[in-house]
Amino acid sequence: MVKATALIAAILLFVPPAVALTDAAQLRFADIQDELEAAVADLGSVIARLETLQGEMDRSAKANRNYDEQKNIFLSSMLAITTIVAVCQYEADQLTLFHDLREKNRQKYYDIRIESLETSIRQIRIMNHQIQINYSIFPPYFFERSIVKREQTALEDALSALQKCVDLVRSVQIK
Repeated sequence: MVKATALIAAILLFVPPAVALTDAAQLRFADIQDELEAAVADLGSVIARLETLQGEMDRSAKANRNYDEQKNIFLSSMLAITTIVAVCQYEADQLTLFHDLREKNRQKYYDIRIESLETSIRQIRIMNHQIQINYSIFPPYFFERSIVKREQTALEDALSALQKCVDLVRSVQIK
């Protein structure tokens, strides 16, 4: 009798965690909706910061007497920032549209949303690498260093927000 009671107690101790694990693995889109909206809002904030920094960089570069000598390198960096903003805006818009789909239709888009987000992350990393090369070529007096540091922080925040979106969408993806 003692052995049977101990066996039942042991089973009861292990069954609730197993049930909890099963429930956690079956997240629904509604379960991540608030977090995903927050990540998209973070992405929107990063877009606004990058656009502000882009304006500051443009004004700073135009005020610099060596602007013409460094023009192509500067334009390369500005083009990369413009493209990063566009990529972030595209992903934010797509996630908003994805959110508005009925669950039945949304299920068809999980794979492509994840693939698109991961591709955007790779693209931003490549463009960021190009920007870093550009900044290494500029003379130290060309840009205000504070702009470059804030830009790097914004790019890291963009990558973080996009990765959070990937993780959230993947957590509810139905296989």
